[in-house]
Amino acid sequence: MRPNPRGYAPRRGWWPPGAGIITAGVVVLALVALWATGLLRPERFGYGEKPAPSRAGLIPVPTSAGPIPAYTKLTRDHLWNPKVGEFSVVYLPPASVTPEMIRDMGKIVGRVMDHDKPAGYVFTEADFLPKGTRPGLVAGIPSGKRAIRVDAEKVYGLQGLMRGDRFDLMATVALDPKGADSAIAASGGIYARQMELQAQLSNWKKQATVSVVVLNGVVVEPVGVRNVPTTSNSLTQGAVTRTKPVQEVVIAVAPNEVAPLTEAMAVDARIVCVPRSGRPEDEPSVAPTPSRPRNPYTQAAGQPMTTIETINGTKRELVTAPGQK
Repeated sequence: MRPNPRGYAPRRGWWPPGAGIITAGVVVLALVALWATGLLRPERFGYGEKPAPSRAGLIPVPTSAGPIPAYTKLTRDHLWNPKVGEFSVVYLPPASVTPEMIRDMGKIVGRVMDHDKPAGYVFTEADFLPKGTRPGLVAGIPSGKRAIRVDAEKVYGLQGLMRGDRFDLMATVALDPKGADSAIAASGGIYARQMELQAQLSNWKKQATVSVVVLNGVVVEPVGVRNVPTTSNSLTQGAVTRTKPVQEVVIAVAPNEVAPLTEAMAVDARIVCVPRSGRPEDEPSVAPTPSRPRNPYTQAAGQPMTTIETINGTKRELVTAPGQK
């Protein structure tokens, strides 16, 4: 047999296929199967547009689009989510929607918040103050009470209390020993030395008057820092205005307690805050017992004292003497 003059190998047929063709076919079939089952879609890998989840059978419930401070009057801006360009709602199955949830936005807009509201939570009637409440600081004042802004440094124990916490205020005024000595000398007469000795033995000069100036007060705004402008004069700069940070707290008290509290702060009495229990069974009408110093002018060593007016010629004076039991 004569050899091929061109020197080429004999041509091979396409069947059976080679290993490369078989491998490529298996890969193509696998990709088609993954695409058909939805495992190989572009949106699963961050490409393309994700299909919107089905909301069939779900109930939309409005939520807060962002944090809402207490005593704020709600508007549509508090429900609008600018990131997605629509109102902030959560879609819940009917079994998860309770009667307390407010589904109508018209019943939310215009109401005043009772407390701080975080973002993404549904609204209930417990989130709002009564209808008709004015927004702002006055919204936190309970009915029948008056608000007063006090310096936190003048009232010990207000630090750490939160909005809505209740407390009592006790004012303490120490007895002035110098005034006690002069009073004993002026009215004691022949019993002045005896009364002075009894006052020393009973430690009367170390006593204090303790009064309840506020009963069942309420924290409207917790302790915060406010910059107060102060003016000072100097020879080189003249009048200079600076700011001084002051810690203040807004509390609500009864109308008849405004004057005693203001008087206690004016005379620099030591005012102590006594927090009340936050449990619902606490009795708000129970008041702490005040304390009055023992007075040797009216009672000394268990024996009542009597004030007698004496006349010696043209001189008249008051003398304290032991009285009858």
